[in-house]
Amino acid sequence: MIMLQKLSSTASIGALVAAALSLAACATVQPAPQPHYEDSYRHHVVERTAEASTRAHVITVDLTQPGVRFGVTPADNSQGMEHTARLTSGYLEETGAKVAINASYFLPFKGGSEAGHDYYPHVGQPVSVSGAAISGGQQVSLPETHLDDRVDSIICFDQARVTIENGQLCPQGFTDGVAAGPRLIEAGQPRAFSGSYSVGRHPRTAMGISEDGKTAWIVVVDGRQSHSEGANLQELTDLFVELGASSAINLDGGGSSTLAVAAQDGRAVIVNSPIHTRVPGRERPVANHVVLFAGDSQ
Repeated sequence: MIMLQKLSSTASIGALVAAALSLAACATVQPAPQPHYEDSYRHHVVERTAEASTRAHVITVDLTQPGVRFGVTPADNSQGMEHTARLTSGYLEETGAKVAINASYFLPFKGGSEAGHDYYPHVGQPVSVSGAAISGGQQVSLPETHLDDRVDSIICFDQARVTIENGQLCPQGFTDGVAAGPRLIEAGQPRAFSGSYSVGRHPRTAMGISEDGKTAWIVVVDGRQSHSEGANLQELTDLFVELGASSAINLDGGGSSTLAVAAQDGRAVIVNSPIHTRVPGRERPVANHVVLFAGDSQ
């Protein structure tokens, strides 16, 4: 009797295993989403090997196309500060945007140990940005000159209109903006840089615009990795000059630098290689974002 029970149990297990294998064989493997680019924005990669290996991801935006507009993350003071931290990819999916990047410098911040979880902020934890921020016509953060000496300018948006101004005030009529810096180019003239943050090669996030206001460029540079050491501010400026920018601004960089692009189904695809906690491909939660809407996006 005992032997019969064992045989019965074994047979049952075998049947379950066979059924599981059959289901697995019938299951459809979903392919990884691929970024989808529309006529209004295009992606290309710029690689340099002369001074150091550098890979820059460039999104070129045609600001004359119908439906193109930029936005900035609105306030979320539910945790007592200006924002709750989000992943750039998560915010893209949440808003239905086509492209998203990290934006402002923010505090509090702790880099954390290598591959660890002792960093700050995690998703949902409170943070505030350094300098002014505006979203949908609402002042999210007031101008602040004492928190970060890199913050010397502001990029402002009104639908598809984009301008970069010195200081932290957007012109009348512009509804969204983030203060950051340093400014890279003003009226076609590259800026000179000082300070240790300008010399080292790091991951970078930046934006530029053409003199006629018809083209914007989003640039995210990979860094601190074997395929790309990153860029210093002079190298970043030189890239914008090559692209044809008349004005450009540096945004938060380092482990924050993230470029997310929507697939056709709206899922986010990380196009660059972020390096949060020194782990290639790991994305950092950040305070706010600049997002691009186009075509049928919200």
